[in-house]
Amino acid sequence: MQKLTALITHNFRLAWAYKLNFVTRYLGMIISVLLFFFLDQLLQRSGSGQVEGGTYFTFLIIGGAFSKFLELSSHAFSANLREEMLQGTIEPLLVTATPTTLALLGPSSWMLLEGVLLVLIQLGVGTAVGADFSNANWGTAVLVLLVSLSSLISYGIFSAAFVIVFKRGDPMNWFINSVAYVFSGVFFPVELLPGWLRIISYALPFTYALRALRGALMRGETIAEVGGDLLVLGGFTAVLLPLSLFALRYAIRHLKQTGELAHY
Repeated sequence: MQKLTALITHNFRLAWAYKLNFVTRYLGMIISVLLFFFLDQLLQRSGSGQVEGGTYFTFLIIGGAFSKFLELSSHAFSANLREEMLQGTIEPLLVTATPTTLALLGPSSWMLLEGVLLVLIQLGVGTAVGADFSNANWGTAVLVLLVSLSSLISYGIFSAAFVIVFKRGDPMNWFINSVAYVFSGVFFPVELLPGWLRIISYALPFTYALRALRGALMRGETIAEVGGDLLVLGGFTAVLLPLSLFALRYAIRHLKQTGELAHY
């Protein structure tokens, strides 16, 4: 735990050292809230402002926060690992007593924590601007996020394994985010898709995570009411997490056999 804390602290200090980049990430979240607000105003002027039992603005705020969290959790491991490779800081860490998995994935932990902070900021700013969370069941929402995180991290571990083996940017992140935006209901309800496209939606864990999260925050649904989505998410995790860890172990074994960590 001490080593993980040290890695998180180090990466926070590194991020803070580039203050302009640090600040613009948070400023971008605020600007996205304004975008959602004016999209909601446009919809209200057309005579419709309710989506899934709440305002479209609230719908967008939750979708936007979730998509940002998805982007960070799937991108954190591979992006940080690639950067550490380019800077040559991975090799010295691997020769210490630090476990290999922790050495490769630990430095990315700050990005995951920052993702949680960015989501909270977006929800807070959204509430200040006019998002309605008066019926929110926050206990259920926290549980949904925790269950979702275990599934989302699997994609991040897959991405890290890809970077270890191929030493290049991971196309999986682009694919995951693009598919999630269109098929998981980030900006519009899944029900708007034709039936044959909804098959893709129901094959993605993000769809169930976002539906359960909106149910908790917009309609105040209890754990029992979102239980079906939680079970599906648990099923995805039971499959994806072992597969991603297997892929990472394979990548580490490949790394040790070839000694190609310094080649990029």
